[in-house]
Amino acid sequence: MPPPTAIDLHGPEMFHRVRLFRPDADLGGALARCIAAQRESLGPARATFAPVGDAEERVSVDALAAARAGGGRSDLRTDPELSNCLVFHTSGLPGSVDDPGVVELREVADALIRDRLRELVGVARLELRASGHFWYPPGSYMGWHTNARVPGWRAYVTYAEEPARSFFRFVDPQSGAVHTSWDDGWDLRIFRVEPDRPFWHAVYSGTDRFSFGYHVVVPAAPGA
Repeated sequence: MPPPTAIDLHGPEMFHRVRLFRPDADLGGALARCIAAQRESLGPARATFAPVGDAEERVSVDALAAARAGGGRSDLRTDPELSNCLVFHTSGLPGSVDDPGVVELREVADALIRDRLRELVGVARLELRASGHFWYPPGSYMGWHTNARVPGWRAYVTYAEEPARSFFRFVDPQSGAVHTSWDDGWDLRIFRVEPDRPFWHAVYSGTDRFSFGYHVVVPAAPGA
């Protein structure tokens, strides 16, 4: 009998949060080293980061209505003005920080996160593709968007230095309700992007928040 799982990626739910997600010693160390390298690689760029005073308003319900009225926004790669956060190794994006040392350390963390996710969802052949590597200083945001350009499951492992000072906000595609998921140290969130049901979401941070994003490649369910 397969072990019980916390997350069913073949079920109807389109959003999952693993509350009290805590990296073990190996994963925690790998992520800490990557974050430390990010801090070192940015140096003067972090010191000159300009927060915006209305960052939280840019991810409000009113901002969501404006984004929808404008026809929708997919992601940062297609809309560089979507966010003021600090971005790592996103090819073609102005201002992206390309540091081989950070990439190498992230790859170590990625493999450990993949193994952790395989345990959580009970899928031994699940794979991850790195997508999104962000540092949100205080006064930063990621505006409302859908990731519709690349449908499928997304996963984000995040670390916020201060609890309840940053959040992930999303619209439930099934009910239409807007939910605010406040950060609490380490968090893991997984959501599904479907072409015909946009998954609107946004991020606000009033603290230093580090985000490691992934496309989750899930094998088809048996009999599908």
